[in-house]
Amino acid sequence: MIRYIVTILVICAVVAAVWLVEINRGSVTVNLTPSKSREIAVSSLFLISLASGAGLVFFVYVLRDLRRFLRGLKVQREQKRRSKIQELYAKGLNALLAKRNPEATTLFQRVLNIDPNHVDTLLRMGITQLRQKNAQEAIRLHLKAWSLDRNNQEVMFSLAADYEEAKRLDEAVKMYQAILEKDPSNITALIRLRDLYHRLGSWEELTETQSRLAASQLDAKDQELEHRKLIGFKYELGRSYLETGDLERAKKTFRSIIKMDKDFIPAYLGLGEVYLEEGETADAAELWDKSYKVTSSILLLLRLEDLYLKQGEPGKAIELYKQAVTWKPQDTTIKFFLGKLLYRLEMVDEAFDILSSVDWGDRDFPDVHKLLGNIYLRRGSLGLASSEFKRALGLRKQIIVPYTCSNCEFKTTDWSGRCPNCGKWNTFGVNLEKAC
Repeated sequence: MIRYIVTILVICAVVAAVWLVEINRGSVTVNLTPSKSREIAVSSLFLISLASGAGLVFFVYVLRDLRRFLRGLKVQREQKRRSKIQELYAKGLNALLAKRNPEATTLFQRVLNIDPNHVDTLLRMGITQLRQKNAQEAIRLHLKAWSLDRNNQEVMFSLAADYEEAKRLDEAVKMYQAILEKDPSNITALIRLRDLYHRLGSWEELTETQSRLAASQLDAKDQELEHRKLIGFKYELGRSYLETGDLERAKKTFRSIIKMDKDFIPAYLGLGEVYLEEGETADAAELWDKSYKVTSSILLLLRLEDLYLKQGEPGKAIELYKQAVTWKPQDTTIKFFLGKLLYRLEMVDEAFDILSSVDWGDRDFPDVHKLLGNIYLRRGSLGLASSEFKRALGLRKQIIVPYTCSNCEFKTTDWSGRCPNCGKWNTFGVNLEKAC
């Protein structure tokens, strides 16, 4: 149909041109130069003008079509190039996921040969290099990827991991901080930065980061877990202040922990140590005495016992335990430690009266039997002493009750605020049923 229309238009144009030639028989003078002119028929001038215009239009259309053709070729080449990149990248990614690292490296390198600025390939290639323990090359690749896409968090996390592997921990810290500047609520970045500060022993920064993490939007279980960790880290911060002699900041830190958790025994013990360092022995004793009434922790009584004995005031230690027994008459552990103290002070009969007043039943309390055996031996009751020692057979002769972790049952004679075995805070206590 279009062909017929074009043919008709051409015929019409020819007829119009012939008609115009017939009615324009005259001529016109055309000046070619200032001194030269030429006579041209009007019809010829018209036809020349018409041909020139048509030629110009034809040239424009040809030029337009040529540009379209060249653009199409470029698009086809680009599509073919992208298709090749995607094919190689997909194969490399599959090899990476299958942990075929040499194969993945080869495929990713072929992608980079085609497009050196392919961010995803630079990222994956860097991961492959890190797997092969080539941290410096991983850093180079990830730095290039980051320069091409400054907001790519996956690249930033990978770069931070590279720095950690290369032991460039300060730079890893800066990278996690850069992520948090862009996304302050990024939980993953907070956790990794927290763990990094923990490795560095940077307790102030660690506590600040953990505070942000504990305040994040977490489920109830994770919220409680992070809150417990925050208390533990604050305790370590207080200990670091105490060890460096910054007593005022140590005092504030331990007090803040007690406000957060009145049952966190290490904070009471730490605050008492601050008072002792300041020479305020009475304040330390008063703190531990009041804290025992709040927490009922035998650890505070043991610490007070040591304090009074070092001061040469065993009477205060005895009175301390007697008050505790009056307050909690059914607590056999308190009676055991009172009897142990009396035995230590050569008050054998008083120790026997306390220990014999307890019905120990059929359960085995190794340290109780060792203590009773020694008392019977001192009183000359060899048969009874032998019986008690038999029940404690195979245990150490020295009467030392271990601290036992309530979380993992790790036992030690050296108390600390954190169990070295499971890493939990505020778990050490006394268990007479556990042999040391």
